[in-house]
Amino acid sequence: MAKKKDQEPDLIKVTEAAHILGFKQRKKVDGLIEKGHLKTHCKKNSKQIWLSRTEVFNLPEPLPVPPTIELITPATSKRPTA
Repeated sequence: MAKKKDQEPDLIKVTEAAHILGFKQRKKVDGLIEKGHLKTHCKKNSKQIWLSRTEVFNLPEPLPVPPTIELITPATSKRPTA
């Protein structure tokens, strides 16, 4: 039971998770939930969907758009010089 009390301060609403991730709407976060990248949690006497703040911050960071040549070419291969 102590574990649940410790976990509650870590829980945030979906809209707050969207804000943290830089989304204007929660639709992208709903997609991450559907794909299984984020796990939903429940709070007593609450009908809202809650997420772990730690899980949100631990999501992998996306590649920059467009990705740099260093990110899309393997580091072990050498490109021939002209």
